[in-house]
Amino acid sequence: MAKQVLSWTTCTGPLTTRELQHALAVELGLPYLENANISDVEDIVSVRAGLVIVDAQSNIIRLVHFTTQEYFERTWTAWFPDAGQNIAATCITYLSFDCFQSYSIGLLVDYPLYYR
Repeated sequence: MAKQVLSWTTCTGPLTTRELQHALAVELGLPYLENANISDVEDIVSVRAGLVIVDAQSNIIRLVHFTTQEYFERTWTAWFPDAGQNIAATCITYLSFDCFQSYSIGLLVDYPLYYR
């Protein structure tokens, strides 16, 4: 999970805690989000030993310092060579969930990656 947290944080830009929780919970090929896969925010932050933090005001998970962000932006292909494919596959799976077959504004609130 640690590499996933860093790759999403580095390659997608700022994410809210709920967006990242959902991104990490997606199982490729599964047509729904398994709630048991949603990790606690504290667990997500703790796996990276101080490299990511939650901004209390915005509820955004981000890298702890801009120099950390700059470093991973420069070297992400070495650290996360499959990040683009993994993120794309996760997003396609997420957008293909059965629950999105019928449009509902209320539903979108429950699925933060859908309207990102």
